This record gives sequence, C-alpha cells and structure tokens, in this order.
Amino acid sequence: MFSASLVAAFVALAVFDSASASVLSARQTSPGCGPNFQGHPISITYGGSNGVDELGVASNTAGAGLTTQPESAFTAEFLVENSGHFPSSYLIKDQNDHSLVVYAGIRGHAPPLLNLNSIDNSGVDVRQYWFITCDTCASPSANVPPGGVFGISCQIETTVFSFCIQSPDVLGNPPVLAACADKPNQKFNLLRGSI
Repeated sequence: MFSASLVAAFVALAVFDSASASVLSARQTSPGCGPNFQGHPISITYGGSNGVDELGVASNTAGAGLTTQPESAFTAEFLVENSGHFPSSYLIKDQNDHSLVVYAGIRGHAPPLLNLNSIDNSGVDVRQYWFITCDTCASPSANVPPGGVFGISCQIETTVFSFCIQSPDVLGNPPVLAACADKPNQKFNLLRGSI
C-alpha cells in the first residue's frame, strides 16, 4: 500500500499543478517544445510589417500551392497531426480535405516548393513530414479554446531538406522554403480555429 507521505506528495503535486496551470504555460525545453493540437484545426499566423497574415491554401486540390492571406478571424486552414514517427514530426493536412497534406516538393535545383499532395499512407515519402518547434507551447492537458494559442514563435522545418517555411512578407504571395535561421519571418503562431 502507499504510505501516507507518498499519497500526500501526489495530492500536493496535483494541487500545485492545477493551481499553476494556464492555457499557455511556459512548457519550454531546449531547443523548444512541440505543440499538442488535440485534434483541433488550426490557423498558422505570422505578424509582420503588414499586420497579421495567415497561411492558407490556394485551392483544395492536389498540386495547389500555399498562399498568404489576411488573418481571417482564426478560420482554420489546417489540421496538424503527429505522424507517430521518431523523432516526433507532424503531417499538416488541408482542413477541407484531410487526404491532402502540405508537401515539400522540389523542381530541378531550386529550393523545395510548398504545395498540397495526396497523403502517402505508407509513410515512405518523407517530404510530407514536418518538425514543428515553438518557443512556448500550451500545456498538453490544457483545454485550448477557439482562437486560443497552441504555440508561439514556432518554426516549421521539412524533415528531409532542412528548409523552413518562411513568410514572404508580401500579402498574397506564397510562403517559401528557405534555409532555417532564427529569422522573425520563419516564426509562426499556431492558433486553434474558431470553427
């Protein structure tokens, strides 16, 4: 049986944890944290010189590119799911068609391009997987409300090319993939959609 002091320690820990918890707790580890999206659709936003931009899809078809658009009341464009692979990576799915994922394609010797492609359910095509590392993440047990924040200052990196998604800082232009660096235009906030 558990000793009284062990039970008291568990109770004290539970009380401390619930008393100190907030939706956005400082769950930061070196080199950062990976958000838990709890199965909710998300908006990927960027605060640049033009205000708040949001990543979106040009159309819900295979081969379509991504675009930047004005932030639209946290209308979710993506469903991000953990891939189940190690190291931890994510699939970024089109919210309107979960059979399409954001994909790092390559054309000739150009840097990889971002587009939507059909999901590879075999898991072999690694161009559909992304590392997401944030400076701050919501507690995995937090109930993040619509419009709430899952991650702040998050970098989204391909698992194969070591390029990161970068905002073009020109509204309406597509985001690009560029060498990962600690640049403000490679840092995104991940918000729960309001749908």
